[in-house]
Amino acid sequence: MPGQGYSTIGLKPTIIKKLHDTTDEYFPGMFVPSTLIIIMNEIKLGYFSIDSRDIKINLEGQYSSITIRSDVKQWLEENYNNLGPVYKKKYRTKSFAQFLSYFLVNMLESKSEAQNHVIKLKAADFKWLVEEYRKRRAGSNKEHVVQTFESFSNEFLKELLDKVNEAKKILTL
Repeated sequence: MPGQGYSTIGLKPTIIKKLHDTTDEYFPGMFVPSTLIIIMNEIKLGYFSIDSRDIKINLEGQYSSITIRSDVKQWLEENYNNLGPVYKKKYRTKSFAQFLSYFLVNMLESKSEAQNHVIKLKAADFKWLVEEYRKRRAGSNKEHVVQTFESFSNEFLKELLDKVNEAKKILTL
């Protein structure tokens, strides 16, 4: 029995696996309920929206319960009240649990698609930037006055992004 402020939802194994995979990909080391909190907040802040996709989900297997915060459950129920008829027609859902399965898959797919438009960088990816900083610092002249690595990296990356944006404009003509 969950404590006050918490609730449970039932999910099929396919959906739980997808939640685990998303957690491992985007939020390594977090618990699945935390992923739902983060994604809910990202949607509320407008970072991405949930698109209705043409999907077919395997709803076989026994339901497993997952404990989530009550505000997440309330948000899911609000979406059920708003989108329930649409999901009933499109996916032939007959219950909150079935709606939840399709809603979560649509949400996770939308999250994945939104992440495809984000540049993922690791600290190791910046070795070239440190080398460029050292070169410019060693050969500093009036054209490239370099004071700190932070100011250099901001300027250098801005120049790169400007060039990428110019290339996009040219390619879309």
